[in-house]
Amino acid sequence: MSLAEPPPHDLPAALERRARGFRRARVVVLALVVGYFFLPYDVQTLIPVWLPFLAALGLELHFFVGGWVQAQRAHGHGPPDRGPQPRDLADFGGQYWVATREQALAPRPATAAPTRSAWRFAAEALAAVAIVGAILFFASRPRGWDAVSAANRTRAEARFSHEATRIAGHPASVNCDTSGGHVGVVQEADGLAEVGGRQAWLTPGICNTLYQLAFKGRVHSFPGTGRAIAVLAHESWHLHGVGNEGLTNCFAFQSGVRLGVDLGLSRGTAKAMMREQLGSNAADSAGNEAYLVPPGCHDGGRYDLHPDVSGFP
Repeated sequence: MSLAEPPPHDLPAALERRARGFRRARVVVLALVVGYFFLPYDVQTLIPVWLPFLAALGLELHFFVGGWVQAQRAHGHGPPDRGPQPRDLADFGGQYWVATREQALAPRPATAAPTRSAWRFAAEALAAVAIVGAILFFASRPRGWDAVSAANRTRAEARFSHEATRIAGHPASVNCDTSGGHVGVVQEADGLAEVGGRQAWLTPGICNTLYQLAFKGRVHSFPGTGRAIAVLAHESWHLHGVGNEGLTNCFAFQSGVRLGVDLGLSRGTAKAMMREQLGSNAADSAGNEAYLVPPGCHDGGRYDLHPDVSGFP
């Protein structure tokens, strides 16, 4: 019998040790699956929902098949006879060798296969796969921008394009980039636009927030909605022809007030959102000072779009 295979009387203990190791692995897999719910929307779109399920299924199959093979090796047949051969006994003679060989070849008490343990491990494996499958079933259900019908997506993009056209001063088209080819986590951008051009892209998350506001009258979160309005206004000013990121932000926070009103907010709420965006600009731009608004971005300042109107933005 090789050292890699436990003797039959140690089989239940060996299976139990394997089970403990795989229970820890199950906890890790379940934690990863639950964590899938908390990933940003744009990150979830990059990870196929079936991938964690296959990882869990592969883990359980590896454990179950490995344990079954181990049990078959231990209980299917005894070890080969490695004792003295009959010719050796005849040459050396002596009752000692005969007695030793007979004792070695004497049948050992049969060890019952750990049927109960095998069924328990199988039940654990099925339960783990079922739990992971149920979690991922609910996780894979359409939500966010994916839950918006194709017709409503078209309506929303037309609405966003109309608002962008007003700010840009010329016809503009806003698309929600579900492919992640232009914006998203990989590009580290919520929006993108051609400076002076006619095309802009927004992430599905930004589009869904704007859609919920414009078509459902819902504000999921005050800062989140304010951020989405500012992003659309920001890209619209790029389409207008402003290339400087800080100045674009300054204009976007001011234009975001009317944009928020057009999308369904009260003027007071829209102004409060844009003031919050302006107030957090320094912290948001800490990683890239190019997005920091210039010194003249204040009431009556050089970049005040409405210097004759009090209140900024």
